[in-house]
This record gives sequence, C-alpha cells and structure tokens, in this order.
Amino acid sequence: MEREPPARRLMPEPTALPCSIFLDAPNEVTAPDFGLFRDTLNSHFYPARVQALDRHAVMREPWLTAVHLTLTTIGYVRFGTTARVDPGDLPAYHVNVVLSGTVDSRCGDQHTIASPRVAAVFSPRRHTSLPRWDADAAQLSIKFERSQVEKELAGLLGRPVVKPIDFRLALPVDDGAGRRWLSILSALLQSADGPRGTAELRHLESLERSLISGLLISQVHSYTEQLTSDPPQHTPQAAIDRVIDEIQRAPDRDYTVADLARIAGTSARSLQYAFHERCGTTPMRYLRQVRLDRAREDLAQAHGSVADIAYYWGFTNPGRFAHAYLDRFGEFPAKTLGAGRTSRARR
Repeated sequence: MEREPPARRLMPEPTALPCSIFLDAPNEVTAPDFGLFRDTLNSHFYPARVQALDRHAVMREPWLTAVHLTLTTIGYVRFGTTARVDPGDLPAYHVNVVLSGTVDSRCGDQHTIASPRVAAVFSPRRHTSLPRWDADAAQLSIKFERSQVEKELAGLLGRPVVKPIDFRLALPVDDGAGRRWLSILSALLQSADGPRGTAELRHLESLERSLISGLLISQVHSYTEQLTSDPPQHTPQAAIDRVIDEIQRAPDRDYTVADLARIAGTSARSLQYAFHERCGTTPMRYLRQVRLDRAREDLAQAHGSVADIAYYWGFTNPGRFAHAYLDRFGEFPAKTLGAGRTSRARR
C-alpha cells in the first residue's frame, strides 16, 4: 500500500454523531487517574502501552465509556491530557472516528492525522500506534472482530478471503462515501441507545453488519479492485428467483447484500448486475419496495401506529419512511392508517 502524506493539522467543527449512549451513561473513570484510565481502556480493547506525554500530566475532564454489541465494541474516549497509545499488531480491524481535536495515527508504513474530517482505519498484523493523542481530542474507537469483517467480504466477493484485508489508513468522512458510512454509524448509535428486546437486538446486529459492509465498500483496501473491477459472472435466472423468493418469504429479515449474494451463490457485483438487468432495480431496492408494500398492508389494516409498523419493517427513520412511502404510493402513511382505522370502525 502506498505511503500517504500527513494531512494538514486543522481545527474543524466536531463530527456530528449522536453520542448520548456514552455521555448519558456513567463515566467509567471519573477520577483523574491516568493508570486507572489506561487499565480500563485496555480492558475494553487491546493490551496497549499507554503513556502520558506531559511529565506532570493533569487530566482535564477525562471520559471513557464503552458498549459491547454483538459484532462490535464502541468506546467514547477522551484522555484530557496529551497521550501516546501503542497497541502493536492488532488482532482485529479497528476504526477511530475523531469527534474533536486531532490524533496522530500510524498503521504499518501509513501515517495520517485523524481529525473530525478524517477517520483512521487500522488493519490487523500491521503495527499500530497513536504517537500523539491531543489533550482536547475525543474519539469513538470501534473494534470489529476480524472473522466477521472477512466473512462479510467473502459474501460480497462470492469466494473465501484467504489473506487479511489491508485498508488504506485515512478515510475522509466529510463528504462522499465516508460521509455515507458515518450515517450508518449514526443509525447504529441511535438504535443502541434504545430498548434492547429480541427485535431490537436483531436490528442492531443488522446495522453492525451494514457498518462493516459499508466500510468494505467505502474505504480503499487490498480487495477493492476485485470488488469493483472483476467482470460480473453469469447468474442464472434460478439464482435470481431464489433471491426474490427469499425476500418475499421473509422481508422482515435483516438482509445485507452479502446475504443475498450467498443465497444466489454468486458475488454481490454479479448479483447486482443480473438483478438490475432482469428486474430493473437492485436487490436492496427490491427488498425496500417489498417492505413498503407489507407496511402498507399493515397500515390499511390498522395493525399499529405508523412508527411501530415502520420499525417492524426495518425503517428506523420516521421521516425517511414517510417520504419513501409517499414516493411509492402517492400519500403519507398516516393517511393510509387513518383510512384503515375508519374501515375497522365501520365493521
């Protein structure tokens, strides 16, 4: 992988992500005790060498809170003093999303200055270090299990992944694919901050997998060329029919593109190409259409509130659901529900 020039040190506006799940929770290290902070951080992530760079370090408003989900660990970390972190060779894939300040970040022979405009993506089996974590820097540290990331990539490729993925370290998040990836992270954080019944946990895991697959699509890595340049393989109609039948059978399931590619027995690229050629849309858009159709059936029968029905069918943002519904059916979901309630009242 090529060496990247260090980004200019900037003082941009903090990245706007919903962090109430961390900031409304108890701070795990309330005392300005650097040793306790180091030990707590390592217990959530990796055994790392963590040092204060100032001889007489004073931790100002340190904060550390972490959540352990099914496939990811996400922590809000703010030292409140200048520090160095050196975990060495990581056993997992890892992303640091800076909320404020800057963090000098290195992985193998790559180097970048992570900021609210540039996240850092670390690969396993490459020496990782953060030589300077500024005193005012706060970031979300996200650990992805290596096996799950490589499983998602295998699903996208349609074949096993035999070597670790080497990611480009710097991921711009102020525009384009990086910004879209942040929107998935935002949805995950919002959902993780809510109730955690069986349905919610299933939805959370789906968002975790979307975060992983989104990273694989958004960030350049050693398999990017295979994902984007391999010629689509011939996909028989029977394979397309299997995907359609599966979606129609259980549209409430939290499918990813990789899941549907496995059902078809091909790569995600080949499935996308064949599905669009024969159905005029992508598999995920088709899934969305079916979910909208099922939501309309439930609204017409007045089987719950708009929000409850939308959430059941996988629409976590009420505003986006309402506009997608309007685009497909020419009316807002509340109007369909109102007609459904009137119909039920007349029976």
